[in-house]
Amino acid sequence: LRNLDDASVKSLNGVRVAAYLFHLVPNVENFRTVLRCIKLWSKVRGVYSNVLGFLGGINMAILAARVCQLYPNASPSTLLQKFFTVWDMWKWPMPVLLAPIDDEGLGLK
Repeated sequence: LRNLDDASVKSLNGVRVAAYLFHLVPNVENFRTVLRCIKLWSKVRGVYSNVLGFLGGINMAILAARVCQLYPNASPSTLLQKFFTVWDMWKWPMPVLLAPIDDEGLGLK
């Protein structure tokens, strides 16, 4: 990312995040299937929009990725059911972590 202007770096962020999510989930195909179903479900119900205060694509992708991590051997249909169960029971505002926080001397906790 060196020698790139800000616009170019920002345009690559989506690709980098997607690649990182694929790296973190145990089964990429199951993840993609579940994410497509969740996006379709939310669009049909009119609740797919960051602008309107609902979850958007990356938010849903992170939540779907976490469910895929929790149930690595589950089928897409089971993952879809678990998606709604897990996030219904989640102790909000507890953060959703896909990987441990890497401090790197920045004082993060």
